[in-house]
Amino acid sequence: MDFKLYNFNLNNSLKILYQKIPNATSLSVGLWVKMGSRYETASELGYTHFVEHMLFKGTKKRTAKKQAEEIERVGGYFNAVTSREYTNFFITASKDDLKLSLDILSDMVFDPLLDKNDISSESKVILEEMKSYIDSPDEFVYDQYFKNIFSGKSLGLDIIGTKESVETANEKSLRTFYEKHYTPNRMILSLAGDYSIEEVKELAEKYFSKKRKNSEFPTNHSEIKKTYNKFFTKKKLEQVSFLLGAEGLPRDFKSAVRLGALSGIFGGGISSRLFQKIREEKAYCYNISAFPSSYFGTGIFTISCSTSKSTFKAALKSIIDEVIHLKEKGITEKELEFIKSNQKGNLSISYENVDARMNDIAYQEMYFGNFYTYEDRIKELYSITKKELNELIGKIYSVENLHLTGIGDFSQKEIQNFSTKI
Repeated sequence: MDFKLYNFNLNNSLKILYQKIPNATSLSVGLWVKMGSRYETASELGYTHFVEHMLFKGTKKRTAKKQAEEIERVGGYFNAVTSREYTNFFITASKDDLKLSLDILSDMVFDPLLDKNDISSESKVILEEMKSYIDSPDEFVYDQYFKNIFSGKSLGLDIIGTKESVETANEKSLRTFYEKHYTPNRMILSLAGDYSIEEVKELAEKYFSKKRKNSEFPTNHSEIKKTYNKFFTKKKLEQVSFLLGAEGLPRDFKSAVRLGALSGIFGGGISSRLFQKIREEKAYCYNISAFPSSYFGTGIFTISCSTSKSTFKAALKSIIDEVIHLKEKGITEKELEFIKSNQKGNLSISYENVDARMNDIAYQEMYFGNFYTYEDRIKELYSITKKELNELIGKIYSVENLHLTGIGDFSQKEIQNFSTKI
């Protein structure tokens, strides 16, 4: 596949990434900001997420309603994601609507109103969002898991912030935060679609060349010590939702490929070990998965499951047994060949999707500082050896006990009687 990446900087230091997809009838464009909840100070908790909301509340040119109407009128959609290490504002639309998409993105990111009345109103919306997470066991336990395994570290704090930080945010504090972090040198404009590079350059210059004082971005990320204890929130629920955590790896190209292969074998699909053993054979749960979470300088490997109170003890033991078996016996050659074929197919399918391509080139730039082609990735995937993955398993499960965070109708005292020793 010949999917060349065009990579250039504007005069204001904003980076442009463009990948041409011949014959694509749609486009996907994202404005990525190198700012996430991990980099907030104690007085800014939840501000990254709050500012993300505020950029949808109108500009000098457009009301919030007009922003939405202009995109939806042409059948497109736009949204945003706040993560622990970045924020992404994205639009997917028809190929014919590139100018409109870039105009709206540029307008909302560079000229938001940040009106005090809107801030007051949106704080109530965010508090409702916060309540929805608390009322959803899966969302709640995931937030608690990060808070517990990265205890005392900014990476573990809730992306949404706290009730107090949301309620006390105001026009001055949010504008100061916005002006400090929303600078061109911390932005990446990522685009996938069927255009000439000349057209992309011309429009990028037109809409994203705004001058603004740049700011430093944190680049020194040291390894973070995790907490391998048991944490539980007692709540009368139909199920027990829980997460088991182990060591992980920082995000880099080679590690990402290997972690993807391992998670696929162990808990990445309905043919994986955990799904077949815990759901299909023993019927302890509806769904179970294992997946890596990798960041700058650190990472974790997680197993997620929900089961009834009556089967929790047995399900937990069975999962622990599977971890021990994986740790002691490793994977098989047959499993390795299966996952290589599986992930090659998944990667091929994703290349047909403009959203996936737009996201992929931005991720690679942010985390790898390089662009790996489809061929590079397939070559790396097929270079993985059984010995490598078994060594990786040993590193991930080198801990004496898995971390456990859960919610359900057990007390913390009761949970301490359940073993997570591996």
